[in-house]
Amino acid sequence: VDQGGAARLNTRVNTIVRNPLSQNKRSAVLVKASSVDQELEEIDPITGMPIVKTAAAAPVAGYTVQAGGYQWAYRRSEPDSSKTSSSKPQVLLLHGLGSSSYCWRNTLGLLGGDGFDAFAPDWIGHGTSDKPTSGFDYSEGAYLKALDSFVDAAGIRQPFALVVHGYILGQYGLLYALANPDKVDRILILNTPVSRGSKLRPELAAYKNPLPFMRPGNKTFDGANYNANGSPYAMEFKDADVYAKPYAESPAASQAIAATMDKVDFGNLLQRVDEGFVSWRKPSALLFGSSDPFLDVGSVFQFLESKRTNMKAMSASAKLGHMPQEDYAEALHDSILLFLTGSPDDWLKAQSKSLKMTKKGAVEV
Repeated sequence: VDQGGAARLNTRVNTIVRNPLSQNKRSAVLVKASSVDQELEEIDPITGMPIVKTAAAAPVAGYTVQAGGYQWAYRRSEPDSSKTSSSKPQVLLLHGLGSSSYCWRNTLGLLGGDGFDAFAPDWIGHGTSDKPTSGFDYSEGAYLKALDSFVDAAGIRQPFALVVHGYILGQYGLLYALANPDKVDRILILNTPVSRGSKLRPELAAYKNPLPFMRPGNKTFDGANYNANGSPYAMEFKDADVYAKPYAESPAASQAIAATMDKVDFGNLLQRVDEGFVSWRKPSALLFGSSDPFLDVGSVFQFLESKRTNMKAMSASAKLGHMPQEDYAEALHDSILLFLTGSPDDWLKAQSKSLKMTKKGAVEV
């Protein structure tokens, strides 16, 4: 399905369907759980194991922790004990505004298979984490303070590898690293606005309409189409439903989006991220899906012009969109492993790999 086809398919939640090429991609398999109750259970296509409540691929994040007065929900990888090592950093995966930790489910499965202990929280106001309507103002400062509390409460070993994605909250993750350099070992930036010329994607730009009566306000946020749009592939309905559910179940989830957008000055945020990383010295990589309709790959190189050589661009030749970890986590995995274990010079090796999407998945050519 091409980008135009995906856009047409995604005009309504109930028309978001599985890409025909995705049958060998990550579509779940239903098998009988027992001969007694004849119930069906889902098998994780990454691990091959039944999806239990705490599995990364479960529809609801299976772990919770109290941090800073709020309950955070999060997912965690299951490291293969034969591949774990004290030299491997723990990994913190942060989603963008309007998404959830569900976008990292396949990445978590792959990282666990290679012995990495990784955490992916639902930010406050998202997924199944708390969605306070008072006491938390959804400002940059509130988010950063809350994230610091989560890192401590979840017991994430420091320094950790940070992976960020998406609008606003992905950028807040970068500001967290700037404010806490001793806690972060390295950073991977996936399709996150970093260039000063970056624009808000249309769904978020609507909240900044100069005519207040034209803004969405607290109207129910379309989490399904928001997460499906920007991909060269159609999203399976069951996945779209997971992204839609928080907004269908609680008005507070949509209010969180509106409040976050009300507080943010996007231009100023871009400027501070750009200026902050001029003196950044930790190994850092930028890897953007090349079929992202919201963020041009060229913006990566604009950003890197003023940065030190410890920051490099990486690439995945497979056709990936705005949320590459949702499109095809397997196509990203080698680059993520290289990011976690190699140096900036080593990352350049990833440029020599060429991947082609086929009916059997991504293959090296």
